[in-house]
Amino acid sequence: MRTAQLLAISFKFMVGLDTAQETTTYVAHYLERFPGPQVYKDQPSGTTLYLETDGRHVAAISGDGKLLWVRDPFKDGHLDSYRTTKPQIIYVGPVSKFRSKTLGGESDKFAAITFNNSQFGLLRISNGDFQFLGQD
Repeated sequence: MRTAQLLAISFKFMVGLDTAQETTTYVAHYLERFPGPQVYKDQPSGTTLYLETDGRHVAAISGDGKLLWVRDPFKDGHLDSYRTTKPQIIYVGPVSKFRSKTLGGESDKFAAITFNNSQFGLLRISNGDFQFLGQD
């Protein structure tokens, strides 16, 4: 009888371990398709950021239509190839609320960018300097 009880307890424990070790697949922007050229207008500065058709170059255009700069954040940031041989920017837009808190009130001076290989960072709107923040 005692052996049967121990076996039953052991079985319940092993079933519980199996359930606790279930895995979840993480889904991010990894290898998301490039959606094509994009435009993001920074309201405080009036600057428009234009993501070109190659998915790599970002141009800044002032409110009166003057070209301010053109940059390749991947190249300028000296990023290494990661997950794909042709990383492209799939998101350019406002900095997240979470990231804004870490910038101490300067989030309006940056735009967030994300590449299709899960690398991401900040682009300084005034001059196009890229700050790499990480990768998933």
